[in-house]
Amino acid sequence: MSHPTAAVQHPTWREIRAGFLADPEVQQAYSDLEPRFAVVRQLIELREKHGWSQRDLAERAGMKQPQLARLETGQVEPKLDTLQRLAKAMGSRLTIRFEDDLQAA
Repeated sequence: MSHPTAAVQHPTWREIRAGFLADPEVQQAYSDLEPRFAVVRQLIELREKHGWSQRDLAERAGMKQPQLARLETGQVEPKLDTLQRLAKAMGSRLTIRFEDDLQAA
């Protein structure tokens, strides 16, 4: 005899993220990583705007696709020379700047 089972409701990624970010230490660590997240998001958006796969961009930048995948997934910290090569391959210019942190004062 089979027993009906209730559907299991799994939390969404947003719910999980909100739970983690409720912890002030996790929130600070996440905030500290935001510049890296922003660079990666922009890289992915620009690559997709060109309609290129990771392999397409990697070849144009003279690197291997797994290296680009690790960068896009946050497994490695992007190096300045790598970002410059990627920007050039996409016909873009890499710009880095320092801004005052009004909250730090």
